[in-house]
Amino acid sequence: MAMLMAIGIIAFIAAAVVVSLRKVAAESALQAQERRKREAHFAAEAGLAEARELSRMLLGGQRSFTEVMKSLGNQYNGQGAAGYVQGEPGLPSGLPNGNVFPWYEAIPWTPYTLAAASSGTAVDSDITTAFLEMNGADGRRILDFPAQERVLYRVFLVDDNDGDDRRDQDDNSRVWLVSVGEVRGRDGTQPQRVIIRALITSGAAAGGSCSPEDTNGAANNGEC
Repeated sequence: MAMLMAIGIIAFIAAAVVVSLRKVAAESALQAQERRKREAHFAAEAGLAEARELSRMLLGGQRSFTEVMKSLGNQYNGQGAAGYVQGEPGLPSGLPNGNVFPWYEAIPWTPYTLAAASSGTAVDSDITTAFLEMNGADGRRILDFPAQERVLYRVFLVDDNDGDDRRDQDDNSRVWLVSVGEVRGRDGTQPQRVIIRALITSGAAAGGSCSPEDTNGAANNGEC
């Protein structure tokens, strides 16, 4: 009887340990997923900020984003306004009226990391001394800086619904920037992605119509 009781107690303790370990593993997996989601979000935000500045420079003081689309198309494959991304899963390729839905690649897949391959672990590519920018006030290397491994972002520029059947011409000085942040798992595991977007305006002149997507109404001063 004592042996049976001991075996039962041992079995109960073993089962409790297994359940506890599974719960801890599940909680750890959830925390890791949440951390990767935040990393992907920050990467998408960084890509969006970079794409806004790129769009501003390509505008060159103009009001319409049409030339920006052509510039991005030339950078992508040298096809101008026809140089949009095609054949990639998840990107809309057509409109109900039969026209294409161009997604212009503003920024290709770019690592979101503090490390620069040409200069050790330095933020500024002009720095040639490895780890120079990762040293603290005492001269010692900071060991807990975020390396952000396998974190990338990619940004697209897409014309908004400005009433024109063609989406490769901008008629209201507004386009969408769609930023994708991604954290790729090890050994080909499923990546974590976050997608954010922003409707930007050239702001070069007053007037113009508002996009149907914009719910704030027309202010007739270059903004919506």
